[in-house]
Amino acid sequence: MKEIVSVVKCDSYDEKVVLEKVRESLKLIDFKIEKGTNVLIKPNALMGKHPDEAVTTHPSIINAVCEILKENECNISIGESAGFMAIGGTDYALEKSGIKKVAEKFNAKIINFDKSGILSKEIDGKVLSKINIAKPILDADFIINLPKLKTHSLVGYTGAVKNMFGIIPGGKKGDYHKTCGNQKNFSELLIDIYLARKPDLNIMDGIIGMEGNGPSAGKIKKTGIIIASENGIALDFVAEKIIGFKGDDIQTNTALIRRNLKPEIEVKGEKDIRIEYEKPIKTFRGRLEFLMKIYYILVNPKIRVNHNKCRKCLACMKSCPAKAITFVDGKIKINKNKCIMCYCCHEMCPEGAIDIGSSKFAKFITKIKSPILKVLKCKQ
Repeated sequence: MKEIVSVVKCDSYDEKVVLEKVRESLKLIDFKIEKGTNVLIKPNALMGKHPDEAVTTHPSIINAVCEILKENECNISIGESAGFMAIGGTDYALEKSGIKKVAEKFNAKIINFDKSGILSKEIDGKVLSKINIAKPILDADFIINLPKLKTHSLVGYTGAVKNMFGIIPGGKKGDYHKTCGNQKNFSELLIDIYLARKPDLNIMDGIIGMEGNGPSAGKIKKTGIIIASENGIALDFVAEKIIGFKGDDIQTNTALIRRNLKPEIEVKGEKDIRIEYEKPIKTFRGRLEFLMKIYYILVNPKIRVNHNKCRKCLACMKSCPAKAITFVDGKIKINKNKCIMCYCCHEMCPEGAIDIGSSKFAKFITKIKSPILKVLKCKQ
């Protein structure tokens, strides 16, 4: 049986326009919900950023979903755990992003997963056999997952599957980053978490996305779409095609293919939208573990601190699961021997002061690759 994914054009965050387009997207997938259902909405509130910065799910998307749920007399909760050690924590992230205001408008309960209790769940996972999940997630009757269309410096892209990482409370996220150690294992873990409690509906905010070195320090990208599906995995594969990614560009999708979890998909609505996204600086960590020493020296992207942007908030240091960052003589220092290249510092820096750049060796390879390919094509 094919999984239905709808793609609808939407070029504005005007609440009336978004409501109309969300309705259209749900009609295309023939979505219905029973009256009186207890619904938990899981947005992307990575950190305390204004909606216009394209880091978090825009409140107009949440407003539209709440409007539709209220029409069906549903009881609404909105729950999240922001990025590990985000400045101000989850409460501030929900307020700054405008999500709290929407919750108040619809009398929806705000749930901070960092404070709501944890349940340990046995899973048949690839990386872990047991994970700690926020209790309200396992108690929920119906979960609506509202990811933001963004690139991601570690796994390539953050969508429906990656957004469910936010059901892991607080510091446990950092622990899992450290436990996993590389892209491949972390991608497998993200799938384990997604499968532990699959959302019942997924609606992606792709009106304005983020490209390059996302999910917080990339470039804003006007994309003009809303994507919806009851199957979050199918949604991610459709999004991959829309933004021009393929192969190993999205590590979670690659892992899903390895597990034979890519479903057959039918797209309804806009079928030919292609909006090329700039990819994050590419790493090859999962493929070269047998040559890690050489890899770190030659290939791995370099993490650098832009001291002109740095405001010394220490979010990078607090969010580093490997404890590789220190504050010495008034400056942030990164211990490259301890660094596990999880990019949490890059992800959680509110000022974009942690830069990811290609190594000198990688720049050299890129420089010579183009002329070599041209010669080879000529010989063909």
